[in-house]
Amino acid sequence: MAELVEYSLVVLVSALFVAGSAATYGSFLSFEAKVQFGASSSAVEGLAAQAVAEGRSDALLSLPASRISCSVGTLQFTAGDLSASEPVSLPCDFTVNVPPGVHMVAFDAGPSALTVSVD
Repeated sequence: MAELVEYSLVVLVSALFVAGSAATYGSFLSFEAKVQFGASSSAVEGLAAQAVAEGRSDALLSLPASRISCSVGTLQFTAGDLSASEPVSLPCDFTVNVPPGVHMVAFDAGPSALTVSVD
């Protein structure tokens, strides 16, 4: 009988450990997605700001599946259910859907508008 109780406790503790590990892993994936989003949105916003200041900026960026859009002077970066926006001092009107992967992102700030290209 003691062996049966001992075995039951071992199985229960193992099941709790597995459940806790799965919950921790799920939390980690959510945290990782938010960190990657923050880095990607900061990089895109920084490139846009540099283009406004210098006329052009480009960089090779690793981006998640996302959308870069700009309308009425507000740059927006969206990936999944996360979104970040930043005001820009030039008029703009574009939307680019970006597949996941490494892309050359280039912003051009002409005398009258901000544009972007993603290759």
